[in-house]
Amino acid sequence: MEIVKIQNLNKSYYKNEKAFNILSDLNFSVEESEIVSVEGASGVGKSTLLNILGAMDFFDTGIVEVCGISIGKIPEREKEIFRSEKISFIFQHHLLLPDFTALENVMIPLLINKANKQNVRQMAVEILDRVGLGNRLDNFPSELSGGESARVGVARALVSRKKLILADEPTGNLDRENSRNLMNLILELQREFRFSMVIVTHDLELASLSHRRNKIVSGQLQPI
Repeated sequence: MEIVKIQNLNKSYYKNEKAFNILSDLNFSVEESEIVSVEGASGVGKSTLLNILGAMDFFDTGIVEVCGISIGKIPEREKEIFRSEKISFIFQHHLLLPDFTALENVMIPLLINKANKQNVRQMAVEILDRVGLGNRLDNFPSELSGGESARVGVARALVSRKKLILADEPTGNLDRENSRNLMNLILELQREFRFSMVIVTHDLELASLSHRRNKIVSGQLQPI
């Protein structure tokens, strides 16, 4: 089953009333339990593609289906609901809320989705323990190392057990040792939880761990 299905996607940006085409008749698919990379030089449209998949950016023409839902048909007021129910994000800068502990940061997606409050804390504790942070539950982001913050970000993305994870340069702010540790952790958790994942990255070592690799060239996706 396809978790992501894109057909003939076109996306342009406009400056001074002039159109600059960034994605051109792009086709893309992701199967259940598959990790797929999207690579390419800066400015070719990698993050734009990820933002379209996350219903955070508009597109001009084409078909974009994520988890069986046509993105182009979602009313603007319902896009936040779509994101909270269907997909999770892992960001380069982690984007942890500074006034909340590691545990509270991971609990937030569950609370937004109105999970059973009796189970929320337990679920957050379990996933933090799973990523090796069972002893850092009450620490604030300022008290965590870069590698620890990255693992909190992974825990937050996975705690809701969604089918699709969108990762934007997840190792971009880490040194090589922490980058490899995070890559191995993501792979281990993916084998266990069987989620699908789209990784936008410049990190060739990270990309090489994907089941399929692609790069954007002249607005189109090409297999590597």
